[in-house]
Amino acid sequence: MQDSGNNVLFVTNEDEIVNQLSDQLILLRNIDCILIRLYADACDTIDKERPQSIIITCSNRGEEAECLETIKLMKRHTIVPIILVLREYDEEFVKLANQAGISDCVTVQYGHSEILMRTIWSLQKNEMRETHKKTMRLLEQLKILDPKTGFYTTKQGKRVFANEISYLTENHLDAVLMAIRANKDAGIKITKEKLDEVVKGNVRGSDIVIMNDEETYFLILTNTNLSGAMIVWSRIIKTIGSEETICGCITDVAEKSLEQLQILMTNGLNVALTTPNYFIAINDDNDEQNQGRWLEAKGDKNSHNLKLFKQLYEKKTSTVIKPLLEFAKKAAKRKLHNINFEITENEKELNLVVTKKEKTSTLKFEHTGSSFISVYYLHDGLDSPENKKTKMEFNEITETAVKELIDAFIAEFLSYAN
Repeated sequence: MQDSGNNVLFVTNEDEIVNQLSDQLILLRNIDCILIRLYADACDTIDKERPQSIIITCSNRGEEAECLETIKLMKRHTIVPIILVLREYDEEFVKLANQAGISDCVTVQYGHSEILMRTIWSLQKNEMRETHKKTMRLLEQLKILDPKTGFYTTKQGKRVFANEISYLTENHLDAVLMAIRANKDAGIKITKEKLDEVVKGNVRGSDIVIMNDEETYFLILTNTNLSGAMIVWSRIIKTIGSEETICGCITDVAEKSLEQLQILMTNGLNVALTTPNYFIAINDDNDEQNQGRWLEAKGDKNSHNLKLFKQLYEKKTSTVIKPLLEFAKKAAKRKLHNINFEITENEKELNLVVTKKEKTSTLKFEHTGSSFISVYYLHDGLDSPENKKTKMEFNEITETAVKELIDAFIAEFLSYAN
């Protein structure tokens, strides 16, 4: 093993491709070393030489099973990037290779320069990973990061918070600040360990979680608007299973000072405890006067929530639910000639009304201002269990989920009408 430079492990059972690619890869640096090994010797080489990047080739269909098994085995020995090189692109095989653990894929037809660039990229990625790992270890040793949760600790939380807000402001980046705290008066209690787990499981790797004090979480959600943050809140509540267990508030970071954000979050959590869903959103009260008014105005304390929930509902209606209802209506005209389909809507609900002779059923999507919608199957003249109601959080309203609801409803109606 060399004392310096990068080891690039080249795993292949084909001599021809070695001759094609090794001359190009040698252009990396003089101190870099290309280690060419057969599939069978790959893992032993990883343990002995500790390569910083791995290239594995698969020349034909006959090698695919062995190639996949080799990738799986290598992933048990290392976490460095693995680049798969193919003669021809095969979508199904690439999907399997992704599941096995490759980081990248390229075909020979793209040329040697492409493979060289992917190799350089993988080396850079590995260097960044190593640097990140060392930085995280240092932050943990300095008690800035909690090693169990990955959250910034209370000890340095205020300094981290100030640094993050300053960076976002200087670079004009969009972000939302969310504060979360357990509701001590709730009938259903939640432990800190459980809340740690819930928060960690519902944020992205790019989001920042700071313990402002021993009980309060500050979440800086980058590249997110208030509507997106509302979906994060709904997901957290769904994971916990009870709205009253925690309280929360959000505001966008733009054009707010550090001191103002701290006041908004601290006081906002207290106000949230008095709201029906234990949550408030602040989206337009930037100055000190307005800041005081919304904190004291008990009569309209939930207006910001209702506005955002309405925006989310309207977006889901226009982009997902209504187009699928229109598609079902057009499909019915082609296939079900003796059945009438009608779509009706108002501010709070969207209905698909299906009629055959004197029998009518309604699929109703209703929004009453909460963080979810209610979906009803209503068959005239029938009682439970035929008529039923279910709830869908906004993040659950996908094309697949709504299509399944529509298909099941139509199937029920046909059974009822016939």
